[in-house]
Amino acid sequence: MSVRVRRGTEGAGRTGRGPAPVLHVAPFLWSGAGRVITALAIEQQRTRPVTLVTTGRSGTCADWPAYRAQLRRAGVVLRRAATFHREPERFWQGVEALTTIVGEVAPAVIHTHAGVPAALAAVARKRAGSRARLVAQMYSWGVGRPQWMNVHDAWAFGAADRVVCSARAYERLLVAHGVPRARLTYLPWGLDLRSLPFGDATPGGPPTIGFVGRLEARKGQLALVEAFARLRRRHPEARLELVGPVAEPAYAQAIQEAIRTHGLDEVVRLTGQVRDVVGHVRRWHLFVSLSSDEGQGLAVLEAMALGVPVVARAVAGIEDFLTDDGTGWTVDSDNPEAVASTLHRVLTMRLRGRVVHRARALVERRFDWTAMLAKFDRLYRG
Repeated sequence: MSVRVRRGTEGAGRTGRGPAPVLHVAPFLWSGAGRVITALAIEQQRTRPVTLVTTGRSGTCADWPAYRAQLRRAGVVLRRAATFHREPERFWQGVEALTTIVGEVAPAVIHTHAGVPAALAAVARKRAGSRARLVAQMYSWGVGRPQWMNVHDAWAFGAADRVVCSARAYERLLVAHGVPRARLTYLPWGLDLRSLPFGDATPGGPPTIGFVGRLEARKGQLALVEAFARLRRRHPEARLELVGPVAEPAYAQAIQEAIRTHGLDEVVRLTGQVRDVVGHVRRWHLFVSLSSDEGQGLAVLEAMALGVPVVARAVAGIEDFLTDDGTGWTVDSDNPEAVASTLHRVLTMRLRGRVVHRARALVERRFDWTAMLAKFDRLYRG
């Protein structure tokens, strides 16, 4: 993606006449969500002023420096406010800061990412006397969230002019929580397919399976290690690679203990955060996701675009595009024995190519980056 570079200064406001500014508000810039927010802001900066507000850092949570560097190089103005916390004191600090930013930026559109930013923006917009269009984007409500949190987010989304969902499951969930269906737009994130070259040749070497995602319980890496230990009984030469930084240290420790317990130290690799994710994924024979929920499942889609066969749980987000023996293979749970059996079946299947080609065709047809940008532009204009 080519980006026209402008110099921007953190903390600077926008003044004067010109194209209508856009204000993005997100909790943090990290993982797949941070990547697409970053790419969207950079693309929009080519034609209009863009300001992006995040918490920046709070405790062990922080924006990924690479994303902030890309945004600064593109000229996107970066601001900080308490956009993550729900506790009353921190929330109202965030409202105060965002009210000031809305007044300075005078945006035509406020695009929020997740429930807390949507709530902050709904209050700040009114306090600032702004007539900006509020577009609120929902990502996911993780398994086991308390009901009060869902009620809080549902109020915030209900206060927006438009709510964007990238998964059908979350459309249904918001309607069940009282958000008017007429305000909802189903708009999945697109992929820049120029950076995801398709290859349908099976990689050489021992069978290697892998997954991309932060090390956290909902991503299911521990269950994948357990399934892999059982797969090795049939494929003793197999390898496993887990790409992604640690999000939950105790969970990462449990993964490492499982690796040691099963004697897998030499065949399981935890890479941490890597610069070239595509380079890793293209070497795999299978991409395996045992996540319990996804906002959309971008890592799964990228593997499909690259021509890597996918095995995954058909959970929220992923169920919209992954069909068993159609665009990949599904498992009903993270049960290690059942997952290992499916992995063995797919690894020994001779006609995987037809599924791989269907998967790439689906990505090209439904998840094009340029088409997504045009839809966002129309959504902004109402």
